[in-house]
Amino acid sequence: MNLKIFLTAMAVIFFMAKNVFAAIEVTDERATADYWTKRNPNGDEIIFPAQMQKSFNDKLTERDAYAADLYDYPQKVPTTKIIQLITKATADVKAKPAQIGDDTKSGMPAVVVVRHAVTLERVNLRLSPVAWTGEKFDDLQGTALDPAEAVAVLWQSKDKKFYFVQARNYFGWVDSSQLAFTPLSTWLKFVKPKNFLVVTANKKYVEVDGKKILFQMGAKIPLDSRIDDGNFWLAILPTVEGGKLKQTVIKIPKDDTVNEGFLPCTTNNFIRQSLKFLGDPYGWGGLYDSVDCSAFVGDVYRSMGFEIPRDADRQSKLLPRVASLEGKTFDEKIKILRNSPAGSLLHKKGHVLLLLGNDDSGTPIVIHAASSYYLDDKKIYVSKVLVSELNEPNDYGKSTVENATNIVFVR
Repeated sequence: MNLKIFLTAMAVIFFMAKNVFAAIEVTDERATADYWTKRNPNGDEIIFPAQMQKSFNDKLTERDAYAADLYDYPQKVPTTKIIQLITKATADVKAKPAQIGDDTKSGMPAVVVVRHAVTLERVNLRLSPVAWTGEKFDDLQGTALDPAEAVAVLWQSKDKKFYFVQARNYFGWVDSSQLAFTPLSTWLKFVKPKNFLVVTANKKYVEVDGKKILFQMGAKIPLDSRIDDGNFWLAILPTVEGGKLKQTVIKIPKDDTVNEGFLPCTTNNFIRQSLKFLGDPYGWGGLYDSVDCSAFVGDVYRSMGFEIPRDADRQSKLLPRVASLEGKTFDEKIKILRNSPAGSLLHKKGHVLLLLGNDDSGTPIVIHAASSYYLDDKKIYVSKVLVSELNEPNDYGKSTVENATNIVFVR
């Protein structure tokens, strides 16, 4: 064979092999819920009683500096506290000072009277009173809030286009046009509705006043006192009339995209719920109407009633630990992973993955919202929710297993 042809053939084979190796996504039967639930015969047993969830969530809220119990939120807040929150929101932002709205702190009274509002649609919660410009990884994006979420309004931007709010699990700036103010008594019904639907699909669109409103998995939709009408749920959505919140009753079909109350906490439900996101685009901080790594696992957990911290690092620190992986060998880490329940969260610095189980070869398999990985120091974007193995060198020559630091779960 001609040497040139041989070398060219070898180069093609090497290129193809390298790119097969580079593809971290698992696309075979291991990327289906049926594969995992069939391997998990006791997976529909309840592993965390519903009556214990309030205590669990309360303890997490107390420990999470970004979260708040809105039902018992104070009616007045010292200005010093609000300034601390505004400053904290932008602490890790790389933007220039002019972008982060320092002038919004001027003219504040000693004590601020809290106002009460509800989100009208899915909204971006920003770390500064600056609108999203379409940047893929926007440092000023904190998270996204679902429609019908109660927020405590603490301050407003100088131009009055944004309100600084405390939500259930985060604080930041929200576009003022996307909120409706309401008296405290009505607001509390959105904070803690007596009866409610939980969105169990990855995404759920509901039409109100001719407009489609997007809910993400785990979102609560309050129910009317009549609850249902035959084949439909009677839900309450916030709208605006005369500048004030109006409670509009709409009909939502009784299908598998919603559930009356939270789903039971079972390992199979962690599997089923997580795989509903498969293929969804990666959305930093909830941009692109989607999820990043921590919002993805947060929504899965929320569909079963768990209000876990919004960010991956805080999830790792605050959720009950299954095992620390610091200082462990590769084989020791694999052994721990093989014995961890489905739904466990595996953390490495800045990223979180949800464990599905072990395949036929004994390899632990995970699902996660992945932005990118590295191969030979080259950044490769995948930008979606995918299933993958853990032993491929995808982080500057090291595997996810080697870089893993912690496993947490709800028990």
